[in-house]
Amino acid sequence: MAEKRPGARSGSASRNHPRSWHGDDPIPRTADGIDARIFRPGQASAQPATPPQSSATPPEPPVNEENPTRMAPVGNLSRSWPLTRSRTVSPHNGQAKLRHSRPPRAHRTRRVPLEKLFRAKTPVEPTLALNLGDAEMAIMQARRVVDLVTRVAVMAISVGGSASEAVAIALRITATYGVTVHIDITNTSVIVTQHRGLDEDPITVLRVVRSRSNDYQRLGELQLLVDDICDKTVGLEEAADRLAAITRSPRLYRQWFVTMNIGLMGAGLSTLFGGTVMDGVLSFFSTCIVDATVQAMARKRITNFFAQAAGGAIATAFALIVMVYMAASNHPLPLSPSLIVAAGIVSLLAGGSFVAASQDALDGYVVTSSGRFLEGFVQTGGVILGVITAMWIGLRLGVPGYISPALGFSTNPVLQMVAAAVIAVTFGISSHAGYRTLAICAALGAAAWAGYLLGMQLTGSVSAASGLAAMVAGFIAGLGAKRWKVPQLGLVTIAIVPLMPGVMMYRALYMIVNAQNETGGTSNAGWTLFLEALLVGVALAVGGSFGALLARPFTLPKDLRSRLATLASWGAGQAVPRERRRRRSQPPADPHHPALNNTETDPTVTGTWAR
Repeated sequence: MAEKRPGARSGSASRNHPRSWHGDDPIPRTADGIDARIFRPGQASAQPATPPQSSATPPEPPVNEENPTRMAPVGNLSRSWPLTRSRTVSPHNGQAKLRHSRPPRAHRTRRVPLEKLFRAKTPVEPTLALNLGDAEMAIMQARRVVDLVTRVAVMAISVGGSASEAVAIALRITATYGVTVHIDITNTSVIVTQHRGLDEDPITVLRVVRSRSNDYQRLGELQLLVDDICDKTVGLEEAADRLAAITRSPRLYRQWFVTMNIGLMGAGLSTLFGGTVMDGVLSFFSTCIVDATVQAMARKRITNFFAQAAGGAIATAFALIVMVYMAASNHPLPLSPSLIVAAGIVSLLAGGSFVAASQDALDGYVVTSSGRFLEGFVQTGGVILGVITAMWIGLRLGVPGYISPALGFSTNPVLQMVAAAVIAVTFGISSHAGYRTLAICAALGAAAWAGYLLGMQLTGSVSAASGLAAMVAGFIAGLGAKRWKVPQLGLVTIAIVPLMPGVMMYRALYMIVNAQNETGGTSNAGWTLFLEALLVGVALAVGGSFGALLARPFTLPKDLRSRLATLASWGAGQAVPRERRRRRSQPPADPHHPALNNTETDPTVTGTWAR
């Protein structure tokens, strides 16, 4: 006779065919008075203490004697409720076997055989910008760091730096002090905030960029200050004092010296385009007067648009005077009025915001880029208004028109490169570049013009050759900016000044105005030349930014904090894949990862990945 298994139901049922439970049968109870049906077979706590009673009424639960309204504590209850496996007895050999519980067939999902090939498995990492700051950081130090970062970013924008450079500088400082911040930079303001959790108020600072002018000497000093801060050789108080000293320091060159160099730049442009000595002298004086007039109007707080218009009108007036002389003289000198106006136009448009705007657009700072593009178009529109107004008045007064039928360059390529180097150096002085930077600017100006000559030989297109030359200058500037300790954007802006289409724009405007004055119609050739001049300007801006972009992988800082901050400043314009994968240079998403909390290598690396 088969031995009865402990905990089995009573009755005369066979071992291989256990009978089913009926509602009239007595309910088996465990030693604790719990219904044994809720346990799985084979559990120790489900063993009934006594045989089933004949009565169907369950026993009363124990009652606490001191408080009759409360039940006594139940002891020896089972604390484990296995759900995935159960131990059953095989009907053939009587041995216990493990059986895996499976979901009902209705709830099972159908699996496609090729599901592994197209279903993504990489989890999406949370945005690193949402990481909370160090809650244990002292509030006073946090305020000082945020204030210093805001002041540095505002100064970087005001002296001619791009938005990505300002963000990289700010993130390097915050990484040094272990602060996680969010930075928003536009063309006119800088906002820095530190989110300190849900229980603390954030620290937010907003500063307005009141003025913007190219001062590459101060930008270089600012970068040196940031390097010292990242090397931890300068504290917060000393860094604030040095920043205040840089802000209050006088300009590197006096205003009269800058005006003289602007005039030399006009003479260099005349020489570059094949002008005579007399053309160079007239270009020198006209450009000096244009620059002095614009500066005087700026001191009177006159809008930049009207100042640019006045400068364009003065340059055109000089050209009209030359036209009157050439018409009245029996033996006129070989002069070119187009060169005089072109020199004035280039002096007004040189150093504009187009290069910085294109770089901000490529880096993803679309608001800042839009503002700078609009500012550049306003300045260009002012110059065009002044030139057209002066030409229209002169033609109405009967001034005979004269324009060179075919304007080329100097026949000697070496002389062209020397003239380009002179133009770059003189404009570098007007942008307050340092002495060492001027020598680099001369070399870059000559290299850019050599790239232009090579592009003309290869393509025969002025716009394509200009873009190639700007790309060469941007690549060289991007590679050597860190080694030379000079701002990369300043080098590119200075190097492409000889390539600006000042002569082309003046010729196009003259054709348009002359056709309107004579026939009352429009000149298709003039509009075509004007669009080509605009295309050359766009090619210069995009080519310079693209060349600097190509040099970025070779110029990453060796310091981990600075490298991560630089990558974060470039990340706004990067393409976003459909499936994100963590790069080697990116920190893990887990804030408690050992790589982010290694005090021996870099304890403050988490602060660099805020945006």
